Amino acid sequence: MIKMPLTPNVPQYWEFLYEKGRDDWDLGEATPALLDFFEHPACPKAGKVLVPAAGKGWDAEAWAKRGHDVVAVDFCSSAFDALEKLSEVNNNLTVLNTDVFLLNPRKAKQFEIIYDYFGFNSVHPGRRDEYVDMWRRMLKDDGFLIGFFCPLCSEKYGEIPPYSISGKELEARFKGIFEIMEKIAPENSAMDRAGTNRAGREEIWLLRKIV
Repeated sequence: MIKMPLTPNVPQYWEFLYEKGRDDWDLGEATPALLDFFEHPACPKAGKVLVPAAGKGWDAEAWAKRGHDVVAVDFCSSAFDALEKLSEVNNNLTVLNTDVFLLNPRKAKQFEIIYDYFGFNSVHPGRRDEYVDMWRRMLKDDGFLIGFFCPLCSEKYGEIPPYSISGKELEARFKGIFEIMEKIAPENSAMDRAGTNRAGREEIWLLRKIV
């Protein structure tokens, strides 16, 4: 009997979920709420995009098809294999097989935009400040962070990632690092493969790095 790895800090944890078909977050297509956000006046029109914890890359590909140069990152073999296939048919999509906590601007340079969906909610809650710091160092001054936070709620949400988070906690973690420009409640939230509707549990936060 194969036991599930204990922590989402290691790629084997995510590989286990993919192998067992427990990757309910993967819609098999770009997130509908992201495609709607592309039409929102607040969505940046240009800029190089970093997509940490990109999974199989449907949203990273959507940014690339919009015309952005995109770097998508994941350390799980199943996810990275899918990312590589997408990069072969999208010239402006580059992929990295690495732990997002190890991202360094001296090697990957900095970005005008960071897009994060499920990444923040999926890391172990004890590493959230580290994750925010990764955003800070990888984003250019006055760059934009687009965070899709789900589930955004106060109650406990399952035994495995994504872990829930409250708006108050986000505001506390971002203080002095990111300015909250806008919060958007998607009108086109998806139903994941487990049958859970994300409506009312997710928000898009547009943030700008404080110089």
